[in-house]
Amino acid sequence: MRKINKESRLFFLPRWLFRKFRGQAMDDGSGKRELSSGILSDRVRDGIIAKAQSYPGNLLEIGCGEGIFLKKMMASEGDACHRLVGLELFFRMLAKTQRVIGDDRKRLDFVQASGEQMPFRDGSFARVVCVNIFYNIPSMTLLEEIIAEAGRVLGKGGVFIFEIRNKYNPLMYLLYHWVGSYDTSIGDLPLNTYFYHEINRILHRHRLQVIDKKGVFIPLWFLSPVFIITARKE
Repeated sequence: MRKINKESRLFFLPRWLFRKFRGQAMDDGSGKRELSSGILSDRVRDGIIAKAQSYPGNLLEIGCGEGIFLKKMMASEGDACHRLVGLELFFRMLAKTQRVIGDDRKRLDFVQASGEQMPFRDGSFARVVCVNIFYNIPSMTLLEEIIAEAGRVLGKGGVFIFEIRNKYNPLMYLLYHWVGSYDTSIGDLPLNTYFYHEINRILHRHRLQVIDKKGVFIPLWFLSPVFIITARKE
């Protein structure tokens, strides 16, 4: 009996660890689920806020979800806050975002649209961010379309700040690759890790030059579970 209990604990350890990293799944109202909180996601969000504050100008968040990033960004920048725009595909999630933000929306706008077809003119923003989104993108083709659009709406010298889950990290790869076998609540939600070099090639194709890459939790870049990447529009 002791052996069975030990084996059971070992089996459920990856499930516990994944849920600890991911936080709770949020329903966007479309039947899909968004993994928007948890130790790793919160650390990513705080890291992108800190990096975005290093650059001036208006800001677009692609896939603003329930508005956690935008609310924290407004609080961090205070009176110096520039215009912020939250882009979200799903109407019900956008309505939830507006409730989370509340009445403090003097410099904040919301737009319902997809990240691969954004209704903005070329060079409209100084900063574009994508927070805890890319690991849920179902294909590299769609990922590149979003990156291309981010580059298009950035003005020259503007920055695109985002993160990727690192495929070189064995824990991240195993957790994300096998999660469906031990956590059925995920359903068909895609969970992807990426190699940095493949993302860097996509950035280069769209005139985005990496100027900073920071690991989260582990400073050794090749072992870090997540990279926060800053790319400048050439």
